[in-house]
Amino acid sequence: MKAIVIPKAGAAEVRELTAPVPEAGEVLIRLRHCMICTWEQRIFKGEDVPLPFVPGHEVSGEVAYIPENTICDLQVGDPCVVKTFDSCGQCEYCRRGMDNLCKGKKKKRIYDGIPGSGGMAEYIAISSDRIFKLPGRHVDLEAAAFAEPLACCLHSMEQAKLSFGEDVVIVGGGIMGQLHVLLAKLSGARVILAEPDERRREVALSIGAHDVFNPVEKDAETEIRRLTESRGPHAVIFTVNNLNLAGDYIKILADRGRLVYYGSFHPRNDIPFSPNGIHYSEKVITGSYSPTIKAFWQATQLLGKKLIDVHPLLSEKYDMVDAETAFNRALSMETFRVLIHLNGSAG
Repeated sequence: MKAIVIPKAGAAEVRELTAPVPEAGEVLIRLRHCMICTWEQRIFKGEDVPLPFVPGHEVSGEVAYIPENTICDLQVGDPCVVKTFDSCGQCEYCRRGMDNLCKGKKKKRIYDGIPGSGGMAEYIAISSDRIFKLPGRHVDLEAAAFAEPLACCLHSMEQAKLSFGEDVVIVGGGIMGQLHVLLAKLSGARVILAEPDERRREVALSIGAHDVFNPVEKDAETEIRRLTESRGPHAVIFTVNNLNLAGDYIKILADRGRLVYYGSFHPRNDIPFSPNGIHYSEKVITGSYSPTIKAFWQATQLLGKKLIDVHPLLSEKYDMVDAETAFNRALSMETFRVLIHLNGSAG
């Protein structure tokens, strides 16, 4: 099969690798599309994992083969998305429904000696319980490739515990901030986006944000209090890798407000905060890490039933042979998500 390999920092190439053979309990998926996540962008820059590496985890495709010793409700040809990052299913966290925090052993994927998540290849073999059939008669597999990042944001939304009519501030208008805008709008909240880039603010308004502002030109606390009757927002979802700002939004929260740190911070340093401020206001500070199985199922339903429109966030499409160009474009501020076609042409 053909697969994209990152052999060294700043390079991406197509290689012929041995197609995986599904074991008992696994299914072979013919992958159609894979998007380039910020994690893959860091790998492309030579960070996070040793190279060479077969990247990719935001994928969609269809069932290609089901071994006789795999019992599942899938059929060959079923359109699907795949949760490529495994969880053990046996540790305490998995058994309590927190599989995103799994502490058990996971299967490692190796392709002709090259490790990888394996989403940027023509085929992937994966446990049947990590495969989600897409509902609906007319499935859009390009949109379905948003399932994994959308699932991450759905878990974040669960952490934020938004209620109808509440005010939520989303910090950052990149791809994850925009997906949060879509979901927060869908949840019945009033959505405020803090984002310096004008084009990103315009996109947010076009997909459902009620108010946007530039936190470089305007003082964030003053503007947010103006928009929230001086109370502050009921929730803040922080999606940017800016440690200097990470503590500022704690004091802006309304009493009993919820602050969700959605993304990771690099470098991994700490921030000061006042325990008394948390004590007297009963504010909640939490994180959101990876999607749960529940969130993944929700994402497939939203996308398959076309209850959410992610097309404004699909910036560019490329064939496998243009993978290096695709990665460089994904690093640009001009793009939200860049998609690579794995079986077929970008047209």
